[in-house]
Amino acid sequence: MVDKRAKTITVETVVVEPVIEEPTIAETVVVEPVVAEPVVVEPVVAQPTEAELMAELDKALKSKDFKAVAAVSRKIDSIQKAKEKAELDEKRKALDAMIDKVKAAITKAVKPLVDSGALDAADGVWFSYDFGEQAPVVRLMRSQPKARSGGGGGGKKFDVSTDDMLARHGQEEYKDGLTFQQAYESSQDKNWRFAIRRQLLKKEGLI
Repeated sequence: MVDKRAKTITVETVVVEPVIEEPTIAETVVVEPVVAEPVVVEPVVAQPTEAELMAELDKALKSKDFKAVAAVSRKIDSIQKAKEKAELDEKRKALDAMIDKVKAAITKAVKPLVDSGALDAADGVWFSYDFGEQAPVVRLMRSQPKARSGGGGGGKKFDVSTDDMLARHGQEEYKDGLTFQQAYESSQDKNWRFAIRRQLLKKEGLI
């Protein structure tokens, strides 16, 4: 027997609400445009030439404006020192470029003499060659100190004069923008000149 009684089916309808995503922090950051700072270019002030400064110096001397004379003289001195330094640097570059070549030539000539023992009686061989007007000079020198004559304590003396060392290194910079020659001539003080001589002896490799 078939039960023909009707059955009621209830269907529930589920409404799905759309999910709205909240904006993330990264999405809400507003990037302000970067405004470049204006570049201020300072005007280049042309420095007066030595000739112009000399004209100013002459004018200041005629007007007896000694304050201006001192100021202009310092500027002229600075220009001349810069020029001397530039010339010295160029000479030094030229010399440095030849150092290896000259050392190789000297070593080739002197090494056989050293190896032979012929120079054992001397403490050092010093070779000086001036490429200017002075004639080449070769000196065989002892570098140990001499004994002082008379009483008093001992001290080191070397068989090389300050004038000879100034002839070789006088145009090299000593300190405060002065060359050895300029510094030596700037004062007659014995301690001042002795300090310069010691620096020259160091350049010669004697101390």
